[in-house]
Amino acid sequence: MSLSKNLILNLLQLSKDHEEIALESIAERSNLSTEKIYKLLSSLNEETDTKLELSATTIHIPLKFKTPLILKALESGIDLDQIIEVLHWRDFESFCLMVFEYHEYKTTQNFHFTQNRKRYEIDVVTVKKPLIFAVDAKQWKTGHAGALKTVVENHSKRIKAFSQYLAKPQNRQKLQLKDSPDIRIIPLIITSKMYEIQIFHGMPIIPFFKLNGFITEIHNFLGSLQQFPIKMQTQRTLLSFKT
Repeated sequence: MSLSKNLILNLLQLSKDHEEIALESIAERSNLSTEKIYKLLSSLNEETDTKLELSATTIHIPLKFKTPLILKALESGIDLDQIIEVLHWRDFESFCLMVFEYHEYKTTQNFHFTQNRKRYEIDVVTVKKPLIFAVDAKQWKTGHAGALKTVVENHSKRIKAFSQYLAKPQNRQKLQLKDSPDIRIIPLIITSKMYEIQIFHGMPIIPFFKLNGFITEIHNFLGSLQQFPIKMQTQRTLLSFKT
């Protein structure tokens, strides 16, 4: 692995639990002097929008600057699964977006909508026709059947309302979603606390670090998943007639 790739992975790993990192820690991992590390980090700042906060002895990586750093890792050719392994749960939603974007999905974070006078929010909505993934991001505390059932039922109700909402053409425009007869929504739960992909009552529950593989192999799963087709309504138009 090249020096720049190694440095970026070390930054992601060391900032997993702390925003402030001692340059000495990075130097030890990279077998370089702190002076050399400082120069490399200064160069990285110039190349990206990370705006890493450097001092003579430390580097501060605020959470808001993690996304550009992850993007730099991808641009550097670091394997997606390697990046996932060194990320913290708090980077979770942003990274979910990036994984879907990596697979050429259009993404929206924290999508709010109202259906039947009730307000809803979906953590992540991704679109690549004919599929729409509606993601509920969970920091899992327990994986027992009762908890799974509750989460799945709640998300199913949310996505049923979402499919009704998208039936109206003016609402589809908010997602820049052009009409297509076979568009369908797949509800998806992504969690950091499980280790294998589960299909529970037709809903996929995906460990954070297996998201990339799931998207890559989605066509192997489609037959066993809940899917909500959108029953498209057409835009009404008013016609005027001359007498």
